[in-house]
Amino acid sequence: MSTVAAVLFDWDGTLADSFATTRYASLSVFRHFGIRMDEARYQATYRPDWHETYRQLGIPEARWDEAGAVWSAKYRERRHAVRLFPDALGALDALSERELRLGVVTSADRQRFLQDLDRLGLADRFEALVAFEDVRHKKPHSEGLLRALSQLGVEPRNALYVGDRPEDVTMGRSAGTLTAAVVSSFSSEAMLRSAAPDVLLPAIGDLPGILPEAPAAP
Repeated sequence: MSTVAAVLFDWDGTLADSFATTRYASLSVFRHFGIRMDEARYQATYRPDWHETYRQLGIPEARWDEAGAVWSAKYRERRHAVRLFPDALGALDALSERELRLGVVTSADRQRFLQDLDRLGLADRFEALVAFEDVRHKKPHSEGLLRALSQLGVEPRNALYVGDRPEDVTMGRSAGTLTAAVVSSFSSEAMLRSAAPDVLLPAIGDLPGILPEAPAAP
C-alpha cells in the first residue's frame, strides 16, 4: 500500500455499531408518513444522503424538517444501544501509535454525531470532522472528504478512507484517496466487492494490519 499519512473514517457501520438504532429511527419516519416498507424496499432506497431517500419515497421537501425531527426523536430513544464495534478502539489506538492523522467524514448530522462521540469517549480522537450539514454536495460526492483532508493538510494520495458502503468507496476514489471497505449490516460483502475498494476488510480491527508498522525507535 502507498504511504499513508492520514486515515479518515465513515461513522455509522464503520466505527459505530448503530444499524439497529438508525433502522428503528428510519422505519419510524416511514410509518409517520404512511409509507409501507419491507426489507427489500428498505435496502433499495437506503442512501447515506437521507434527503435522497426521502425524495425516492415521495416525502415532500417541505416536510423534510418534520421527517428529521421524527428521526432524531426516535434515535434518542435508542441511542444507548449505539456502541463502538468491539475492535474499533484498539484499531484507533494502533493508528495513533503510528502517528497517523485521524478524521471522520460522516452523513450523520453534526449534533447527533458529536453527542455520540462524547458519550463513547472519542471527543478528542479526531483532528478533522465533517458532518452532513458541513457540505453542499453529499456523499458519494468528494466534497466532504476533500474538506477533511484540507483540515489535516494531507494530500489525497497520502490518505485512506474507510467506510462500509459502496458510496464510501466512490467518494474516496473520486477524491483520490486509497479506499478500504468494512463489511457491516449496512452493506453486503457482495455490494462492497462490486464497488472495488482497494482493500476489503472483514472487520475494522483488521485495518492496522494493512498499514505499515510504525518505525522502530532509535
